[in-house]
Amino acid sequence: MPQKQDLLNNLTRPVGYSYNSHQDIFVARLDAPQKVFGYTSFYDFSAPYFNMVFDYETIYFDYNEKTWLIEMWKGQYGINTGCELGLYYADTIASPEEYSTTLFHAVESKDMLDISLELNRYPDKRTHLLNSGTDLGYAKRKHWWLTIFKMGTYTNPNNIFVNTSIHFKNYYMMNQFLDSFEATMPDIPYKSNGLTVYFTFYQSHRKYSVFKRMVRPIALMACYVYCKLFRFLTRAYTNSGDKLLYLYYYLPFVVRHMLKSKANK
Repeated sequence: MPQKQDLLNNLTRPVGYSYNSHQDIFVARLDAPQKVFGYTSFYDFSAPYFNMVFDYETIYFDYNEKTWLIEMWKGQYGINTGCELGLYYADTIASPEEYSTTLFHAVESKDMLDISLELNRYPDKRTHLLNSGTDLGYAKRKHWWLTIFKMGTYTNPNNIFVNTSIHFKNYYMMNQFLDSFEATMPDIPYKSNGLTVYFTFYQSHRKYSVFKRMVRPIALMACYVYCKLFRFLTRAYTNSGDKLLYLYYYLPFVVRHMLKSKANK
């Protein structure tokens, strides 16, 4: 119903998302308020303390007198299984030593790229090879931050595979990206067709500290419990939109907490 769709979008618009009723997923808006804050490495560092446990990779490359950052995430965001791809750049060329302390701005409209994401969940890597997973959602558009979030779904980040495509402005830009991609993610195969690069993001090469390796399982357990509680409270409904509206009318404080968590991302 159009009225239901409008109400859901009114609920999620302030935190930067819209609801896709055909796929029962939430995606980021072009005018999401998160765009103002850009990106720093502190966001990824602090995420598990807000019950967001994801694998991520950062691809830095220099183009058009700026250092660009294309970052990919996949994992569990509270009660949502999701994935993201963001486009950012610095004001100038940054050295590798400066990457972790530089504030990267979301790209302007003229620099957005055509991106596609397909969020899949597999029991393990062997079933991925057999192509026997669960398709959770698909999104494609020109964007600065493309996302897919499947509410009420719990998945270990290790079991999430994201089929990705990025269409670049020209061959020089694409080759700059690929040089960094091959160095950062040497085990991830890719293919290119014209100015479009295709690959599947299924693992991260990051080494977590001992403390972070302790925090992540605790945060994942909290996500699992919250997800089970959400599914129990909304068990009378089948899709996320109806579940969210049910909580909005009968347990509004729960919805405020859920939307606050989304805004933190």
